[in-house]
Amino acid sequence: MYLQYLPFLAFITAFVITYFSVPAIIRLSLVKRLYDVPDDRKKHAKRISPLGGMAIFGGMIISFVFFTAHLANPALNSVLVALFILFITGVKDDLYPLTPYKKLVGQLLAVLIVVLQGDIRLESFYGLLQIHELHYWVSVAITVFFFLAIVNSFNFIDGINGLSSSIGIVISLTYAFWFYYLGEDLFLILSLTIAGSQLAFLRYNLIDAKIFMGDSGSMIMGFLAAILTIYFLQANERAQEVLLLRIDAMLFSFAVIIIPVVDTIRVMFVRVFVLKTSPLKADRNHIHHTLLDIGLSHFQATISLVLVNVFFIAFTFYLNDYIRASYLFVLVLLLALGFSQIPFLIKRKQKEMGTYKNMDNA
Repeated sequence: MYLQYLPFLAFITAFVITYFSVPAIIRLSLVKRLYDVPDDRKKHAKRISPLGGMAIFGGMIISFVFFTAHLANPALNSVLVALFILFITGVKDDLYPLTPYKKLVGQLLAVLIVVLQGDIRLESFYGLLQIHELHYWVSVAITVFFFLAIVNSFNFIDGINGLSSSIGIVISLTYAFWFYYLGEDLFLILSLTIAGSQLAFLRYNLIDAKIFMGDSGSMIMGFLAAILTIYFLQANERAQEVLLLRIDAMLFSFAVIIIPVVDTIRVMFVRVFVLKTSPLKADRNHIHHTLLDIGLSHFQATISLVLVNVFFIAFTFYLNDYIRASYLFVLVLLLALGFSQIPFLIKRKQKEMGTYKNMDNA
């Protein structure tokens, strides 16, 4: 009988471990002088620890392993090994910054373990854009690209207080809802431990940030978001009575992760085709940076993007019965790209009217 309460207990445990770990990590950073030093992109006035990912990872992984001891999944060992590789890579980068290419090697190793050994793959596009079943190696290549894109997209959006964690909570709770109805207990618990650890971290990061999650936190969150997305598609496909039609599930997943995906698409386009620079060169052309520039606080910018994410999830879910999925995908993508331009248009208008003030306080 107690098994039905395990997901809730896992959520609470992840929350408690993370909540009480963060202050200890902050004190450790003060003693050992482990700070995130402000620079041209990082305008915070205080020296802040970048090691919040340690608390998030610890809370999530301890709770997840403990409360899933009775569950088996052939991909589980691969996922755990990959998570530890990403965690080590992220901590190393937080303490002694790696070059983008060295960091990419760590990410690629973790992804290949999950894709090749764990066999967690995008096996089909389910008719989206008229694409169905994928050849094995095509599936591997697309899945590797997908993982790397989502991992780095979370790294990109981790530029203001609370944003990466808040989007992570929206994603994990959305998938937790579906895993509950699909009877996927292992991934239900995984989703809730992610949400619990991220929610506890927000206490110290959303308002008057005392700690950042760093690459060790953002890369793991992106990696887990990719895993939840792929497994949701696989579980929905295997279900005796699917909750969403095959193509609709693909479209719905796109809406769930739309904020980091659209921001990454836009930034990559600007870097490569407008600025003619490396796609890996950091800048302040992200949506969240522009929201700060036009006068929003970190809290306001984060809440705005979270509400947009929730809007697209609801918009896609309720319209999939009325609009053909391929057309709805194009509509959602164009609408998201249009929304992403609004802060930049406001910023341009402020400059034209002479009311713009550079508010670089990220």
